[in-house]
Amino acid sequence: MTKKMRTFAVTVAAAGLVLAAGAAQALPSISIIWQANGTATIGTPTITGSSTIVADIVLTTDVQTINGVFVSIEFDTTELTANSVKELNSVNLPGMGNQFAPILAGATINNSLGLIEGFDQASLATGLVGGNTRTLGSVTFHVVSSVLPAADIDVIASLQNTGVDGIIEAAGGTNIGGTFTGASVTGVPEPTTALLVIAGLAGLGYAGRRSLR
Repeated sequence: MTKKMRTFAVTVAAAGLVLAAGAAQALPSISIIWQANGTATIGTPTITGSSTIVADIVLTTDVQTINGVFVSIEFDTTELTANSVKELNSVNLPGMGNQFAPILAGATINNSLGLIEGFDQASLATGLVGGNTRTLGSVTFHVVSSVLPAADIDVIASLQNTGVDGIIEAAGGTNIGGTFTGASVTGVPEPTTALLVIAGLAGLGYAGRRSLR
């Protein structure tokens, strides 16, 4: 995890609770889920050090009705490069004509900064009511290097672009923010590392057989 992403995680934790009418109110959430296994963590044997993997961007509402999502997506450039971003053309919601769709087609990928900007989905109708989950789009990544076995956050959505990013509540059209759950890529050895491990195990086996003679 980069220092920037650690700082963001602390910021989200500190701002993860909003008070409404004197009582704590839960927030909508944006999660990153790997398509290959349907979880937030992916590793061997599903992928290798040269795999292409796809992450879904998933909105879950709590009690509020949401009619707009505008987020940035941060990723660890030491482990991943972003190949493409897909904003779903239409995410059907309950109600006639009630659907999420991109306001501006396309998002900007900056692999130097590990940042995707301009991902948005919005509805001109009722919005996504509380207690629902919808996949809004996806990002395709390429695994570029070895990954330490310890799980850390390698991809996460955020409201980094101040004044542009936000999660908009239908009632009043206000940005209420949200909580963000990242995804990890773990335990992916470089090809040379894997070969060395195999060679080492083979050597240990040979030495063990000699000691038994």
